Amino acid sequence: MEFFAPMSTTGWMVVAAAAVIIVLVLFAKAIKTVLKFAVIIVMLVFIVYFLHQAGIIQIPGIGN
Repeated sequence: MEFFAPMSTTGWMVVAAAAVIIVLVLFAKAIKTVLKFAVIIVMLVFIVYFLHQAGIIQIPGIGN
């Protein structure tokens, strides 16, 4: 801990800002991947829905 003691407030602010930027970049990359999967899933749901409405495929009902 002796190494960190001489750091000034400005030094700590730079380290904290760098950590926040790294976390935000990694979070944005994770969100980008999740959004891609969400778009693909929604597109597949729409395709199945329209094929069902056109009578091309029959989806088994749930329950009665």
